[in-house]
Amino acid sequence: MDEAEREQLARRLSAMKLSDVRKEIRALDRDAVLKYYRNAIWDEYHTLWLLPNAGVSITLVEKIRTRDGHREVGGGPRGWKAKEVEYVYVEARVEPLVRPPYKRGATGPVAVMSASVTRPDSSSN
Repeated sequence: MDEAEREQLARRLSAMKLSDVRKEIRALDRDAVLKYYRNAIWDEYHTLWLLPNAGVSITLVEKIRTRDGHREVGGGPRGWKAKEVEYVYVEARVEPLVRPPYKRGATGPVAVMSASVTRPDSSSN
């Protein structure tokens, strides 16, 4: 995928709802790997998807919106209300893969292919 295709994909994913973005990622690559979910980086929450067959990584960016809730905080002073947190989907960032998505010995297409290769037994010497 070249730079123009990645930019076009990022714009298309940014215009969708978050639930539709997840479906679209699975449609793009059935072997997509969810690397981390809502990892806090400064004031943003990042969800990273690796798409090994497409050769890209997609970072979904969310921000939080807080407001006062209705419930009292348990164990706190009387009258303190719990905060309600809402995650707001902001954008998608599409970048090329710089490393393979799987570690050595892990599950995935790379591990399956390496396990099917037969190696000569060194104990028979």
